[in-house]
Amino acid sequence: MKEKKKNKLLSFLLIIILLASISYFIITLVYQKNNIDFIISLISSLLLCLFACLFVITELTNPSKKKVKVYITSIIFILYLSFAILNTLNILPIIKIKKLEDFSNKSLTEVIKWSEENNIKINQIYEYSDLVKEYHIISQNKKNNTFIKDIKELTVVVSEGPSPDKEIIIPNMINWKGQKVLDYIEKNYLNNVSISFKESDKIKNTVIEQNISGTKKRSDNLNIVFSLGNEEEVDDTTTLINLKNKTKLEAEYFLKQHLINYEIEYDFSNSIKRGKVIKTNLNIGTTLKKNDTNKLKLIISKGPKITVPDLTKYSMTKITKWIIDHKLKLEFKDQYDDNIKENKVISANYNKGDIIEEKTLITITLSKGKLIMEGFDSLDEFKNWANKYGINYEEKYIFNSEVNSGEVISYSHKKGDTIKNGDTIIVTISQGKKTVVPNLINKTKEAAIKLLENANLKYNFVYEYSTKTKNTVLGQSLEANKEVAENTTITITLSNGKQQNNYSKNDAPATNNTTTSDNKTVSCDKNIKAKIYIYDELLADSASATCANIKKAYPKFKFSCTYQTGTGMASGLLLNSQEIDSKDFNYCDTITLKIIQN
Repeated sequence: MKEKKKNKLLSFLLIIILLASISYFIITLVYQKNNIDFIISLISSLLLCLFACLFVITELTNPSKKKVKVYITSIIFILYLSFAILNTLNILPIIKIKKLEDFSNKSLTEVIKWSEENNIKINQIYEYSDLVKEYHIISQNKKNNTFIKDIKELTVVVSEGPSPDKEIIIPNMINWKGQKVLDYIEKNYLNNVSISFKESDKIKNTVIEQNISGTKKRSDNLNIVFSLGNEEEVDDTTTLINLKNKTKLEAEYFLKQHLINYEIEYDFSNSIKRGKVIKTNLNIGTTLKKNDTNKLKLIISKGPKITVPDLTKYSMTKITKWIIDHKLKLEFKDQYDDNIKENKVISANYNKGDIIEEKTLITITLSKGKLIMEGFDSLDEFKNWANKYGINYEEKYIFNSEVNSGEVISYSHKKGDTIKNGDTIIVTISQGKKTVVPNLINKTKEAAIKLLENANLKYNFVYEYSTKTKNTVLGQSLEANKEVAENTTITITLSNGKQQNNYSKNDAPATNNTTTSDNKTVSCDKNIKAKIYIYDELLADSASATCANIKKAYPKFKFSCTYQTGTGMASGLLLNSQEIDSKDFNYCDTITLKIIQN
């Protein structure tokens, strides 16, 4: 008898295991279908279900003699399945794991409140939508049921309401009645409509002309002309109706329909929606004459007068609610600030007490907290980082024998330091190994070269006529004893000897003659031309060398060399090469060479 009771209890436990495992599989299938780990969860629950079925079948068909172990296994199995089911249903408060909900069509205020409660950054992208209400969520970049612990930030697409530039099909409205036209304009959010009336033999208050139809933007100008009827149908007077709360277009339709002159003024109103009539300057029932010179005043609402509070004292949730309640537009920016905690407001583009109206864009600058100095592999990487975050920096150059020229020796802030507001980072940059410029004046060319090479300086030469012996140093571009970096280029001016003339004192040179570098007089005939070719071999590493090479290659021509700096191009290149290469010149021309010198 006792054995039968034990068998019944065991059978009962096995049935519970079977039912629980099947239930777990079904619940996983239903409740986890939007989870990013859905497939894994489904396979796991299916395998568990199959294992449970196998366990139950085995125990029922081939009972184990060790009943105690079976009881313990069954109870553990049931507890595990119960735990799994409750966890999947997310109804265990102790072990409950929060998941992302679907914010579609929900208010932005709800999303911001949720983000603050869960310490998750919200990125907002604004898009127009005809289907989703303004300031409500169109979509989000994370699937609902994603574990919140796996989310650091969430991007939501927020509706700005109907797009003013969306393309729609504007029908042919000819013969439409006035009210039908006004209803269509309001329903389809057309925002650039003008109406007018003129006498016609067509039915009164029907459309007789329109300037556009077909696929057009809502913002395209739609000009509609209504019929006044014939001259006899036009009344000389009309009675002013109640225009309060009518749209601006509806009010204009009534006034133009009766040829009433009017002017429009705008004012704030707490009770009348933006774009609708607050009042007129005349009472309802007043008799109005057509084309009367006394204009009726139509007062249109700008919406309520909005006084800006101190937004720097508001939380994100409170700011968003205030924006939505007052039908404003919201934009967030962020910047690092060591004085203000992360996600707290640094500033707003409107100050406390400013008066604004609906649709005004409010820009909120949020703190990203402290900016921490990073490590950098190059000067360019540091500059890009500093420019990105608006960090002030100064470059300081010193000689250094261990660090290559142009590379960073040190920063005034160490990696991991906090960059405080207004800090300027000093970047110390190597000029390379130091050397001293030798005194070359009156030295021979050979002696100068030896001194320059010993000082690890680069050099080039230019020549000019002088009474001093040829190849004697007349000048140097860097003064003697000056400290410079090794491999700096110095230009040396050498004597070309005394200039010799090949004509007698009694013979004056002709004004149209030119003298070559060989000091021979060449007859200048403007009718005789020759081509000049700028081939690569003429272009040297320095401006002066390029100038000398071209003059030497074409001794019969006159050249004037000018030097351009700060171009970022290599020294010795000819800027106006296209103006000279393969072109015809005569010996009377003075050809200007524009050469890069850095």
